[in-house]
Formats: sequence, C-alpha cells, structure tokens
Amino acid sequence: MPRRDRDSPWNPAASVEVSPDEYERQVVSWLRQTKRGLSSFRVRHQAQLAGSGGEYTFDGIAEFEIFDGAQIVVLVECKRHSSPVKRDHVLALEAKLRDVGAHKAMLFSTAGFQRGALQYAAERGIGATVTFIDGRLTYETKSAMPPSEPPPWANIPRFAGWFVSSEGKSIHSSLVDNSRADPIDSWLEQ
Repeated sequence: MPRRDRDSPWNPAASVEVSPDEYERQVVSWLRQTKRGLSSFRVRHQAQLAGSGGEYTFDGIAEFEIFDGAQIVVLVECKRHSSPVKRDHVLALEAKLRDVGAHKAMLFSTAGFQRGALQYAAERGIGATVTFIDGRLTYETKSAMPPSEPPPWANIPRFAGWFVSSEGKSIHSSLVDNSRADPIDSWLEQ
C-alpha cells in the first residue's frame, strides 16, 4: 500500500468511503464490544458533556465503573479528514478532556496520524489512536502479483482499524475489527 505520510506507515493511501454517521456508529459498535471485565459499561453516540468552557458534543462517550463505583469517562472523537491528523487535533481533544473532567480520550481517523500527533497523544494519555480503514485492506496474500479482491468466501469485515501507538521512536499497531477489539480492551484497562 503506498504511503501518504512517510512518518506514519499506517496511513492509508486513500481514505475509506464512509458517511460521517456510519463511521461514528461503527466506532461506537467496536467500543460496545469492549465490556470485558468492566461494570456498568455503556457507550453513547453524539453525546454532550459540559465543562467550564461550555458544552461539547462528542462523537461518542464511553462510561464504566471500576473498584465498585469509581466512574470512568472516555471521550471519543472521529476525524474524517483527507490528510493525517495533526498534533493540533490531539491538543484540542486533550483540552476538552481536561475541561469536562474526563479520564481518557480516543481519537479515530480515516486518514491516519502524523508522527507528532501520535507522540503527543502518548505523552498526554490519549494513547488510543485508531486509523479507520476499508476492511479489504486486512486481506493479505503471499503472491508476487498486485493485491486482488478477497474471494467471496473470505470473512472480510467492511471496516477495520489499526490501533496505532507511539513509544519513544517506535510505532506499534494492532488490528481492530468486528471480531477483535482486544487492543481497545487493553487500553481501557490501563
């Protein structure tokens, strides 16, 4: 797959074709799969929270309890851009996180992330950065020929994501789709 941003190999060459509503609903669906080990887990789509700077509408808000009653709030933003998300977007999400008193934030992007955005997210505790992709990009072959369409019998999801994180100079990724939300589970439990 050709790269759009040399700093981030997980950025798709072309953004997936998806409506804003379908995009947000798919992300909320993945989050709803992450209930493992968490009590009172719920996810709301297009939800509002108030802060000292006013009221904000988030693409999603996940809430759950730990330790028999401690409420945890996770903000979810879905960026449907034509170029990789920049550090400024992560900075704005972090400011909203602090303003509404949330504990964590997740950022999904149809165009990937610049390295500076990933590093800033990791430094500020917004370690959940997911590149939203066409599910066909998860199909791999060992052929020397150019990639082909998956066969009809292959169980290829319509959409998938690369959970991308930065640690020092290294960038790591894990696949997220309708059958595996383990990277999100692990991050929520941190």
